[in-house]
Amino acid sequence: MTKCPSSYDEVLDDTTLGELLEAIPPQTPPPGLRAKVLARALGPQSLADFITVRNESAWHALIPGIDYKMLIYDTQAGSKTFLLRAAAGVGMPAHSHSATEECLVLQGEFSMGDINLRAGDFHCAAAGVTHEAAYTPNGVLVYIRAGIHDYPGIDP
Repeated sequence: MTKCPSSYDEVLDDTTLGELLEAIPPQTPPPGLRAKVLARALGPQSLADFITVRNESAWHALIPGIDYKMLIYDTQAGSKTFLLRAAAGVGMPAHSHSATEECLVLQGEFSMGDINLRAGDFHCAAAGVTHEAAYTPNGVLVYIRAGIHDYPGIDP
């Protein structure tokens, strides 16, 4: 099961980390790598390297009272990033995750069992876990990054 990253994860002490780093034999980078990295860092980037989703972009109905706006659908990474907007009094059924899900509440609030989230709160669910049913008393707008196979119906 994938674990959500945490700033409280244990790290190696400086002495052990230094010994491990010194034990790694030096590696010679492949020819041309330095030039490629410098060209990328210093050269102009194409507009294809950026994605811009305008505020006036269309929202799509998922179920009555819940709309979404796709931001990024990345088949290579196996993830999708979208905004989810739920009207006051709307609930969402319990659901599981095939991949780690990240959720940032932008406006409003919602609850999932004993978990209550408000604007500014971040929630991460590891792959394989199940969320209880969600409910928003006054409406909510959330930013979600999830596995490409999660949230059926939210597609590009």
